[in-house]
Amino acid sequence: MARRHLAAVSDDTEPVSVDVFASRLTDKALHCRELGHVWRPLVASWEAEAQAFHRRLRCSSCRTERVQVLSARGGVLSNHYVYPRGYLATHVEGGVAGRRDLFRLEAILRTLDDSEIRAVRKAVGN
Repeated sequence: MARRHLAAVSDDTEPVSVDVFASRLTDKALHCRELGHVWRPLVASWEAEAQAFHRRLRCSSCRTERVQVLSARGGVLSNHYVYPRGYLATHVEGGVAGRRDLFRLEAILRTLDDSEIRAVRKAVGN
């Protein structure tokens, strides 16, 4: 089966369309953008001075890390993320918010063979 995406994301600062951005994502990053992350515990510790837990989770698919500070009762005090190279949608025209449909479409196209893609393009007029 032929791969349906371009080479790895470059460091270019030229703006690209969201569909070009989606086509450049790795399969794992694309699926996380389409379906959401699959978080797994990585490390946790208690910081007595802050009276808080510090926890890191890692997505088992794309390797994004979620860093949390939790209260002694487990309440989330803060969250931030550490993204792998190429995951962030920097220099994407119009951003990616609300554009999950394009990520779903890109994921579907990567699974189809060439004859199916031609049939889809014919059906939708592209």
